[in-house]
Amino acid sequence: MHLLNAVARQVRRAPDAVALTDHRGTRLTYAELDSRARAAAGALRALGIGPGDRVGLVLPRTTDLFVLELAVLLAGACFTPLDAAQPPDRLRTLLTRASVALLITDDQELAEAAGVPARRPEALPAPGGPAPGGPAPRGPGARPDDPAYCLFTSGSTGTPVGTLISRAAMDVYVAAYARLVGASPRERGAQLGSPGFDVTIDELWPFLSTGASVHIASDTDRSAPRALADWLRAHRITQTYIPPLLLESVFHLDGADLGDVRLIRTGGERLAAYPPPDFPSRVLNEYGPTETVAGAVFCDVSAWPDRTILPPIGKPLPHIRASVRDPEGEPVTPGTPGELYLGGPTVGIGYLGDDARTARKFVEVDGERCFRTGDLVRELPSGDLEFLRRLDDQVQLLGKRVELGEVESAAATHPAVRRAAVTAPTDDAGRAERLVCFVEWHPRHTDAHAAALRTHLSALLPAYMVPTEIHTADRLPTTPSGKIDRRALLRSRRRPPHPAPTPQALVQVWEHVLGVTGLTVHSDFFLHGGDSTRAVTAVTEIGRRLGLHVTARDVFVHPTPAELAKRLTEETR
Repeated sequence: MHLLNAVARQVRRAPDAVALTDHRGTRLTYAELDSRARAAAGALRALGIGPGDRVGLVLPRTTDLFVLELAVLLAGACFTPLDAAQPPDRLRTLLTRASVALLITDDQELAEAAGVPARRPEALPAPGGPAPGGPAPRGPGARPDDPAYCLFTSGSTGTPVGTLISRAAMDVYVAAYARLVGASPRERGAQLGSPGFDVTIDELWPFLSTGASVHIASDTDRSAPRALADWLRAHRITQTYIPPLLLESVFHLDGADLGDVRLIRTGGERLAAYPPPDFPSRVLNEYGPTETVAGAVFCDVSAWPDRTILPPIGKPLPHIRASVRDPEGEPVTPGTPGELYLGGPTVGIGYLGDDARTARKFVEVDGERCFRTGDLVRELPSGDLEFLRRLDDQVQLLGKRVELGEVESAAATHPAVRRAAVTAPTDDAGRAERLVCFVEWHPRHTDAHAAALRTHLSALLPAYMVPTEIHTADRLPTTPSGKIDRRALLRSRRRPPHPAPTPQALVQVWEHVLGVTGLTVHSDFFLHGGDSTRAVTAVTEIGRRLGLHVTARDVFVHPTPAELAKRLTEETR
């Protein structure tokens, strides 16, 4: 059943059932969701928005954002959600690359500077409208192969790339995912993902299409392990997505009570731990690129028998054809590492305005259009897939895709930088811990400009893409083929001996980053306003003030100054 028809069916079936709630206290029934979305869709039609048009959405994570996503679909157009927390220059760049026909935002400065027609969200809905669950507003109908949405990810050539997903692909995926997780009117789902992150497709549409309710957590509640556990329990959530870093912290909580949560979905980067034996919820590990809507391969890690290996990514959904292939594109024998290809009806349209990249990554194999993931995997004897590593310079950092080339290109725009190379040291599970930038400075410039470079990058890139370390290199080493030798750079990184860290010094960092006073060595970073973005800032501040190399994961696992100081002291022994 098509997504829009499935939502309309729920409106007719139970119009007074709760569809969406958010942290502001807004509560929308299915009838109210439908009425608002159809009114906004009518307003979009009146503005000339229709099939083929892209509508930019730069809004907070509230019911308004998701009502408008539904409205754009009803109008036959393509929604392009962007995280409002990104630097203004980057938002303008993304809107330009998306060629949006209309921007909907409550950011007046962005609306004035974007160079495209803009409206505030409250200016769209019109009074009245069709009956609940009725037909969409009249106008040229969208075709199944028209784009439903466009999501941006980091780009290897220095600029972000937009992935277009068709309405047919979204329909197939939403129905398959709803079956996988058992979405139904009895379920209470959680919405934690950032706007523009493909996990929001998982969090929203399979649940709204099956009559469940979706509850939008605040930024504070979604970012801190104990605060999240408390929120899930208080809102009687039955299933939720939790990113791996945060989930592993939840695993470590003493006496964590998740209430009614029966299923936790995780993904976005490698999961490096299994749930403890007494963990109350089933955990589903999800793997899938934005280019195939979202999740394509799944593993029930709670039931996985062999815990001597890292959690596998599992087996594909029924509509996905997964194959493991060698560099020539030929299938490899089971157990042999190779690149993962994904085929099936949820493979995306391609990259917006980048035909060459689309041709490289979206290929025809045995008569079927497939996406080359760039991930090295192997098939286990059970038929499940095990993720090994990337085949290129892309990394996953805090669950987000980062092309190192994009960070390097941003660094090279600073006038003091002659050349820059970015690399990412990894933890024991092979996951990126941080970004490290090595710089060849122009003559008469020195590493004294490192702070200015970091400020420059902060104005161009999201916080998670700003390197936490910047080092001077007299000459960037290269491989025999002439490429930057990132491994040699990491080996050359100056790592001064850690001074003995004091908890009180970390208290000062906590207070500076969180903007509070009166903290103690036992103050939990996340219970005083910390979140994943501030954790990255704390890592940078600890390096600047104390010369210590820590990661955002360290802050999550050891959130008090006393715990983190103890961990760092043990590391120096």
